[in-house]
Amino acid sequence: MIVDLNLKDKHAIVIGGGTEGVRKVNALLGQGCKITVISNRFNKYLRDQEKAGKIETVKATLKDADILDYYERPFLVLASTDDRELNRRLCQKGREKGAFVYSVDDPPYSDFSYASVINIEGVMQVAISTSGKSPIMARQVRIRAERVLRRIIKKTDIENAKLQEFARNAAKPKLKTVEQRKEFLYSLIRNVRIQNLIKEDRIDDAKRATLELLQEWVRKSK
Repeated sequence: MIVDLNLKDKHAIVIGGGTEGVRKVNALLGQGCKITVISNRFNKYLRDQEKAGKIETVKATLKDADILDYYERPFLVLASTDDRELNRRLCQKGREKGAFVYSVDDPPYSDFSYASVINIEGVMQVAISTSGKSPIMARQVRIRAERVLRRIIKKTDIENAKLQEFARNAAKPKLKTVEQRKEFLYSLIRNVRIQNLIKEDRIDDAKRATLELLQEWVRKSK
């Protein structure tokens, strides 16, 4: 089952500072989580991320999984060393602490597999997964699919997604039921005035029109 994890304010631990470790760090950056990288060496890229305050690094030469004893309730443990057995021990320790775990190139021992993700302006993500059978093929298909998706997903789609989040947050305290809020959100997509404002890139005006429409819905719901 493909899911989109909410990592905000969670703790993710990446063990291993090589190519796979860097890839895992890159996947975590921008997710609003605390990232700890444990390795016996760090390349310039990881050092730069540390200096920028985006990650913390812990230098350690690992022979077992005891390093995880220093951390309480991590949310993710990503074992990315080049030692398969060590990765498994790290995963086992992570599970004991209640974390979701991932072992590089060892799908049967991981709680999840990484999808190849198409990320459009940080708003829309499309994931292509082979459930760990072939990450290479997932990447190959992702490259082809991305060309198509970037043609069919328009700027107005991105702005509509942002407006929907704005409208949902505004509607939650004012419209009592889920069904009311759902109908209200659909009405924004059908509203000619609001859609024209989005096409004209008048986003603030579209937000004001959204709040005006919400007030009408509130009056009708009383």
